[in-house]
Formats: sequence, C-alpha cells, structure tokens
Amino acid sequence: MIFPNGIWKNPPKGGPFQEILDVYVFVNCIYLSSKIPHFVTHQQINAAGKNRRLSVVVDVSCDTTNPTNPTNPIPIYDINTTFDKATIPVQVGAGNPPMTVISIDHLPTLLPREASEQFSSDLLPSLLEFPKRNEAR
Repeated sequence: MIFPNGIWKNPPKGGPFQEILDVYVFVNCIYLSSKIPHFVTHQQINAAGKNRRLSVVVDVSCDTTNPTNPTNPIPIYDINTTFDKATIPVQVGAGNPPMTVISIDHLPTLLPREASEQFSSDLLPSLLEFPKRNEAR
C-alpha cells in the first residue's frame, strides 16, 4: 500500500490510521512480535460511515485472529478464511458500505517467497484496473 508523501515509511503518529479508510484495498504483510497501535478499528469503521472507501482487507500475515491480542494490528475480525471460503464480512454498522477480509492463515507458509510473488503477481493486475471499475460491465 502506498500513502502520499511517504507517510507509511515515516508515519507521523501511531495508529489507528485514518489513511487506511481512504483506500479501497488494504494489504497487511507484516509480522509483529511486540505491541503496536492498531492500524484500523471497528470504532473507526463505524465512525467513517458511508464516507469510508475501504472495502477489502487482505491480511496476508494473519498472525492472530484474536482481536484482544496486543500484537494484532487489525482487530476487526476473529476467524481465518480458507481457500473454500476466502472472504468473511466485517461488522460495519447498519447502512454502511460492506467490507470483507481475506485472511488465509497458511498462504505465506506454503512457500514463502513463491507464495508472496504469486499472490502479488495475481493481485497487481486487479489493483491496476481498480480505478476503471465503474467502466466494467
């Protein structure tokens, strides 16, 4: 994910990050071994209401699905997805746009480098076409 002005490389504050709600797809690919502020929370999602763009969270790391674990930076879901059921809905509040999570917990362990390269190469074409989504049939 790329934020303007290098904000992700040098975040001006700890999370939660409002900037995450301003993009359509957020991909988390980090491993944490210590507590950090959450990247995004239910409170943020509900407060953003209909103005929220974020609709898909891909948690490649999915180090934990326990929302109360202090090393979980995305405490908005509590179950891993599977290849058979690749997405789960996030509770977003009545009347708000839907949001889904993809968190297949063994995806990065299949063959770490190969899995990352394959996932990235499969995801990139879709992300590049995303701005044209309203023109699609």
